[in-house]
Amino acid sequence: MALSMDEQRILDAMERKLADDDPLLASRLSSFGRPGVAAIMRSRRARIVLSFLALIAIAAVSLAVYALTPFRTSFETKGSPPRPTSSHQPVKRAARNTGTASTP
Repeated sequence: MALSMDEQRILDAMERKLADDDPLLASRLSSFGRPGVAAIMRSRRARIVLSFLALIAIAAVSLAVYALTPFRTSFETKGSPPRPTSSHQPVKRAARNTGTASTP
């Protein structure tokens, strides 16, 4: 049901008076009914955009870690003794003398 011209004029005057008396309340009432951040984040478009941003962030961190791995060994060897590459060290054995010496 539409308001008459007189009623609309009175309503506009009341709104102006309210805005002059209490601007904070007027701003809250003017934003009443607008979707907030939580409602916007529930939209399909926002979820897609956030998913892509998360994927890009994970890829960037993974790429940075992968790019920095060659430098890891140089940092470890500066302050600490070198680590063996395998747990099995070759064992050097002395030649056994059997007592049979061949003389030319």
